[in-house]
Amino acid sequence: MLYLSLNFFLIILLFVFQTTLLHCCTILGVRPDVILILATFIGVRLGKAKGATAGFFLGLIQDCLSGVFLGPNAFSKGVVGFIFGNLRAKILFENFFSQIFCNMAAALIDGAIILIIFSLTILNKALVDIILNNLFLTAIYTALASPLFSKIFGFISKKTSLLLPNKKF
Repeated sequence: MLYLSLNFFLIILLFVFQTTLLHCCTILGVRPDVILILATFIGVRLGKAKGATAGFFLGLIQDCLSGVFLGPNAFSKGVVGFIFGNLRAKILFENFFSQIFCNMAAALIDGAIILIIFSLTILNKALVDIILNNLFLTAIYTALASPLFSKIFGFISKKTSLLLPNKKF
């Protein structure tokens, strides 16, 4: 129970960081998606089932905080966790460039899924245009920030056994 409580606390801190402190790092109206980086990280480290589950719940929390409607982030981050969990045997995630490439692909997949869901469900096409215009810039920014956050997540996992239980690197 303590393990779950500490993981929940860390995830809440990560959401607080993304929604408050990361605003100072906004470039051209976008900031990196640290939650997506964590979903990709968990998928690569623990496999498709745990990656999809973690991505789904991280996305669900993000949907609850976004105020739009439930589902898009939960689905897209779950899919990303599943895809990269499925590819984990084929990816050398420790490499700086592979982390950038994987998180660029993850951000593009995430953004494309959200774009499709919003274009099918939201009548306000201005929001869809904003997502489309920011898709590539967000993907680039997330990809460039991913090695730093992957190192932080790896450090936390290694030192505390949080985020990734019983996993040696």
